[in-house]
Amino acid sequence: MVIRLLIFLGLFLSFNSSKVLADDELILIQSVSTSGKSFVIRKGAQDGISTGQQSLFSTKNSSFTAVVIEVNRFFSLWRLKDNRGAVPFEKGNYITYTNNIENIWTEIPKLQLAPKEELVFKESYHWTLKGNYSLAMSESVSGVDENISGTEENKTADRIGYQLEMIYSNHFTVHWEWGVGLRLDRENTTIQEPALDIPSNRYMLTAELLYHFPNFYQTDNNAYIGIGIAYGISNTTIDESVSTGTTLAMPIVKLGYINQVAARYSLVFEFSIEALAQNESFADTDEQTTNIINSKASIGVRF
Repeated sequence: MVIRLLIFLGLFLSFNSSKVLADDELILIQSVSTSGKSFVIRKGAQDGISTGQQSLFSTKNSSFTAVVIEVNRFFSLWRLKDNRGAVPFEKGNYITYTNNIENIWTEIPKLQLAPKEELVFKESYHWTLKGNYSLAMSESVSGVDENISGTEENKTADRIGYQLEMIYSNHFTVHWEWGVGLRLDRENTTIQEPALDIPSNRYMLTAELLYHFPNFYQTDNNAYIGIGIAYGISNTTIDESVSTGTTLAMPIVKLGYINQVAARYSLVFEFSIEALAQNESFADTDEQTTNIINSKASIGVRF
């Protein structure tokens, strides 16, 4: 009984080891030689590629083995193991790569059945650090008195601000990504009559859901749209008196562009509009609500 158990355990570990070692993914061909005998892919030493390595490459109609003849950190040059043929693809094509050369009978069906973008996709996690410049499109401040029916409103001449965001996100499917993070706001409101500058600070938790459009042709860059929410505490200083309270930004509508600069990081450009409600009060006054429609331009680093 013990011997059978050990044999079963050995077979189980062997099976799982082969699964771990096999690395199947769809890759983009960077270039192909004029002879069709060699080609370059965007996988290098940082991905575990080494000179002399043999791997399997597959298209919808054929599979072949190639050998690494040169490698640097990010790219590798491969040559057909059988020099009698030529590669059945061109620069910019996607093909399947696997480091298990015994998978020839499984790779062709996979390519025929699965959409290309799903084969390319791998779930990933990212940090994004963004700096935002905000400009209020409209603003009103309402003070509510229990003894008086109605509200009073003050219109501001100008409100500009700067924001810093750090977001942790999970790109969990081809098109969808969620993120959570922290946001720090610094804004200044200018009132014309009477002449007054009113600084405000906010410290908020944020959450967002993004939809990624397909990558632009032969690049890893893409556009996205999204919706978000933010909630936290705020304070506003007026003539050395400070009012405190809470702030809710909802909805936050986003349109952005991700430009991949290197394998490990990208630049992010984003435009967004948000509706923000800031509820604050002084120690001896009733609560006031500041309603703001903000437009924002952002630039950041995603890594």
